[in-house]
Amino acid sequence: MKIVPYVLIEGRTFFYRPQTRSSLRELGSKLSDKFEKVYVADRDGISRNRPQLDVVQGICDELPTLYEGGVRFAQNVIDMLITGAERAVVGTATLVSLDDLRGAFKLSDNITLKVDFRDGIVSFDPSIAGRDFLALAKEVRAIGVVDMIVPKDLAAEAGRAKSELGFSLGVFASVSDRSRMESIGADYIVSEDFGSLVGDE
Repeated sequence: MKIVPYVLIEGRTFFYRPQTRSSLRELGSKLSDKFEKVYVADRDGISRNRPQLDVVQGICDELPTLYEGGVRFAQNVIDMLITGAERAVVGTATLVSLDDLRGAFKLSDNITLKVDFRDGIVSFDPSIAGRDFLALAKEVRAIGVVDMIVPKDLAAEAGRAKSELGFSLGVFASVSDRSRMESIGADYIVSEDFGSLVGDE
């Protein structure tokens, strides 16, 4: 089972400067010594629809990257991939509709669906929100998406769905949960055990 470090970037505010390309390139280089890929969550893109595409490119230049930058509409996937990211991560909490996921998949098959979960699946789209994971996974697989990431709370349910539907499964979990995640069939863990990056001035 692969471990994929989770890196949170934030920084385009009045109070903070964004991380520089060289600092992120250096981080990418250090991570590439130990890991095959990295998961980058861009809080500016997710929360404010202002992804730091130019900054994320510094990491993408060093190692394969799963980039979550707040995809809302189909065409946003191209923005994520233009950074050099291996996969554009589309979260259910920011995605406007399943139709946009269909449209995104027509533009590129390098898409990972991230299922956001808080007492149920979170989404603006009522056809996604609160839905059973297996039913959602069936529809997403029918679109063509073959990679999904879920929180630890959904891991067991997602493992059963993976057995039935055949997709690559990532789980947001601690490295200490590795053997449990492996036993449910997860292919990789996205681990937050590696910290975050916030602008410094």
